Order: sequence, then C-alpha cells, then structure tokens
Amino acid sequence: MDQLFLAHGKQGIVITSAGVPDETGKVRTGTKEMVITAIAKMTLQSNAFEFIDFHGGGDDLARLFEARGDAGRKIPDYYIRGSITQMDDNSVRTSKGAGISLPFLDLGYSKDESYDLISMDMSVGEAATRKILPITSTSNTMVMVKGGKSGEAGGKLGKLGLSFNLDLSRSEGLGATTRTLLELSLIETLGKFTQVPYWRCLDTDITNPLIRDQAQESYDMLNDKERITFIQRKLGGSMNRYKGPVDGVMNAALKQAVGEYQAAVGLVANGQVNFDLYASLLDDVQNSLAALPAVKTAPVPGVSSAVSPPPAAAPAPAAAAYVPPGASAPAASAFRVHLDSEKGARPTYRIGDFLNMNLSLSSDGTAYCYYEDNARNTARIFPNQFQSNPTLRGNSSVRLPSGGFKIRFDQAGRERVACIGADRELVVPKALVGVRDLTPLPVKSIDEIVNQFRQINPAAVVSQIDITVSR
Repeated sequence: MDQLFLAHGKQGIVITSAGVPDETGKVRTGTKEMVITAIAKMTLQSNAFEFIDFHGGGDDLARLFEARGDAGRKIPDYYIRGSITQMDDNSVRTSKGAGISLPFLDLGYSKDESYDLISMDMSVGEAATRKILPITSTSNTMVMVKGGKSGEAGGKLGKLGLSFNLDLSRSEGLGATTRTLLELSLIETLGKFTQVPYWRCLDTDITNPLIRDQAQESYDMLNDKERITFIQRKLGGSMNRYKGPVDGVMNAALKQAVGEYQAAVGLVANGQVNFDLYASLLDDVQNSLAALPAVKTAPVPGVSSAVSPPPAAAPAPAAAAYVPPGASAPAASAFRVHLDSEKGARPTYRIGDFLNMNLSLSSDGTAYCYYEDNARNTARIFPNQFQSNPTLRGNSSVRLPSGGFKIRFDQAGRERVACIGADRELVVPKALVGVRDLTPLPVKSIDEIVNQFRQINPAAVVSQIDITVSR
C-alpha cells in the first residue's frame, strides 16, 4: 500500500481513530495500537497519512473538537470507524471416532474439528461533520480452525492392566487472526478512500469477480460529473492523453482521448464513459492523477488542510532550464523550475565547503532533486526523510539540501545537481522508488535520471547546475 500511495501521490491526509472495539465481548486485543502500526507501515515512504492520537475516556472525537482552539494541535480531516461485529464459536463442528475391542486389547481413535467466525466492519468518516463516506465501507470475515486428534489403547497382560492415551490439539490464535483481519480491512477501506488499486496488495486484479463487484458499486455511487472528472484526471496524468480542463464536463478532446485509450487497452473504442473504462483506469498502475493535492484557501471550522504549504518566500534567481538537444526553449509563461546557488549559475566551491542551493517553482507543482558527485554516484536529496512532501507552492523557496543533513565537498572535480519538476504530480521511475536518502541509485549518471523522468512525464521541466570543486 505504501508503494501505491507513493505512486499515486497520496500525501498529508490527517486522520485519527479510537480503535476498533469488540462489540461481541469475546475478543480482547489492543486494536487501536494495531491500527496505528498498520497505518505507520503504509506511510514509511509515501507519507500518505498523518495519524493524530487522542487518548482518553468518553468520546475522544468530541473532545478533540472542543479543543480545536489549541493552535499547536492538528485537527484530523477524517477518522476511521469500525468494530468487531461478529464472533461465532463452533459455527461448524465435525467429530469422528472409531474403536475396536478384543479379549486382550482395546483400541480407540477420535478426531474433532470446529470453525469459529470473526467479522469486522470498517469505514471512514469526515471528522468535522461525522458523515460516514459510504464508498469506504467494508465488511470482512475470517475463519479460525480448531482441531484435535486423540487415541487410546488398553489391554491386559496376565493380571497386569495397561492403558495409554494421546491427545494432539491445535488452535489458530485469536489475536493473530484479529490483527490479520484488521490489516485486511484497513487495506480495503483506505484503498477505497484514496481510490488506488488496493487489490494489487492482495495478489489479484480487476478481473477478480469480488473486486469487480466492488468497483461496480463504487462506479454506481458516482454521479455523471464525478465519473467524468475521474476520467479527466486519470487520462490527464502521466499518460498525457488529455490536456483539457478537469471540470466534469464531456468535451471533444476528452472523447477523443477516451477513444484512443479504449483502443489501446482492447476496449470498444466508442469514446463513451462506462464501467469498463472506469475499471480499466482504476486498475491501471501506469497513470496517476493529474491534479495536485488541494490547498484550502479558507479553513473550514474543525477541519485542517490535508497539505500544509511551506512558508512563502521571495523566489530565487532562475537558473537556465535544461532543454534537450533539438528542442525549443519553453515560453516565458510556461511552468519553470528555478535552481540557484549563492555563488551563481556556475558555482565554484573549495574542498571543505558545504553545498548550499535554493529551489523554487514558478507555480504550484512537484519537484525531485538529485546530486551527482565527481565519481558519478547519484543520490536523491529532495524530497527526503526530513521533508518528505515533493509538493511546493509557486514562488516559494526550499533550501537544498534541506532537513537534517549536509553535503560537504571532500574531493576536487566536477559535480552536478538537477531538479525535475512539473505543474502536476510526477510519476517517479520504478528504478528510483524506495531508495533511501543519499544512497547511490542504480544509474550511470544524473542524465539517465532526467531521461527516465521525461519518458513517463512529458510535462517535466528540468533545471541543472554544474559545480566545480577546487583545492
């Protein structure tokens, strides 16, 4: 799920939960801690969710909004609600046995097997209004197997009687089953909530009848404008098939883009929005949503923004944008990436100096920055574990490297820094996903990274600075 959230650009969704209580009174496990652990595993690289913990008696969510005047406290946008709704002991039980009796020997054997059912319901609600989002509701059931085998033997040897008993029993743990069920429910619920193809985490695809039925339910719950908006955003992402407005209105450009996509994936190329088109785009991991995460201009009472923009600052002087050979320079009004150092566009540093640069974008967008040393080892320096959000506001500035680390020059030679940006979400090349900060990437040079980004992100713009390190 973490990789799916990362690929689809899901970030900064503030969420909370009071746990998953047991309504049956038969399961006593720490479900809230299980929820926190599961969500933490889903956000290691993507930073898709920020979990806000509120612990105390009574209605935690109500106490949360009573305290929303505290400026240092984030207010969740959404909350996870769920419970263990069913726990049936011995819902199915079978027992078999046989024995034989002889004048000097008795033998017996028996086998018992029973099945317990445990069910969990879960959904996501809007924290401010307490409105449950129907599209996120899930219900899952797991079966626990308990069984045993026993044998006994008895006999008489002369005046001496002998007997022997053997009992072998096994039972699947209730706690482990509850954790597995909870993680499965979270994958499905948060997958529906973020509209990512979560079923890929379950080693299946959209052709699975159950997954297809769920997708059909989601499709039926959308109105015509929501369906068209979804199609516009998907086709306008990294596939770059649609370049028109994302307004939920069918137009000639969208109809043509739909027809081309339908023909490419083997659907009936009629240019119409239908469930088969929706399911194909929903399952397609090669595209991402075109629109950037929304930044709320005016806060709604009790609801915090899912994306916190960095503080505004004066834009740094622009470095020359990288233009591939044979291509024309971008127009002045086009989206631009500005990369600059305090030593100018072609800086010279000495051994022992620290790298110090500024990155800014001409408008709201996303950016990824990479550093190549004189041995052509290349590593990502932005985003990083200290500043994990690649989204930047227009005309705001971020320092490179940012966060809790620095780059100190220790050898003379030529080095480079390149930043790739776009006015939409960038799809990160598969070979570059999941590598830690300042860890050498499996590429020959920074040029290879730029080319990989451009192949899957036609809208990408690059700004690059060459560095000279002298003694």
